[in-house]
Amino acid sequence: CRRELLEVIEPAVSDPTVKIAIQMLENVLRNCAERSAHEIAWMRDESNLMVGYARDVKHSVGSTPEIDAALAAYDAGDNTSLDLDAVSDSYSRAGECLSAAIERVFAVGNTELHLRGRDILALRLANEDAIKGEWAFVGRG
Repeated sequence: CRRELLEVIEPAVSDPTVKIAIQMLENVLRNCAERSAHEIAWMRDESNLMVGYARDVKHSVGSTPEIDAALAAYDAGDNTSLDLDAVSDSYSRAGECLSAAIERVFAVGNTELHLRGRDILALRLANEDAIKGEWAFVGRG
């Protein structure tokens, strides 16, 4: 679709407003392609890191009711299906595990676990940036 838009349709269009619309559509298609190619794998990998981190926090510096509840909710859910809705739900539950664990780490002041939590957050941000890709503001300078 992207190639068709850029190589066939856009050259045949002379209206600048329509050309901008074509470029905007190409941006959306490029980002969808990147996301669909990797998103499930990224969410699974991140989920494993987040839940593993929460379990390590629990065993290293002690648990909290929030960590226990988040881990129980994660364990009770579907964490094996590759259906996007199931993966998204699992990812959300894993995020709760991470959040509860980071709160505990801040409360006890454990530097090593704090840095490890920051690394997980940095990975999540890098994956989000990859999903956004080379987003361009079309029709501008």
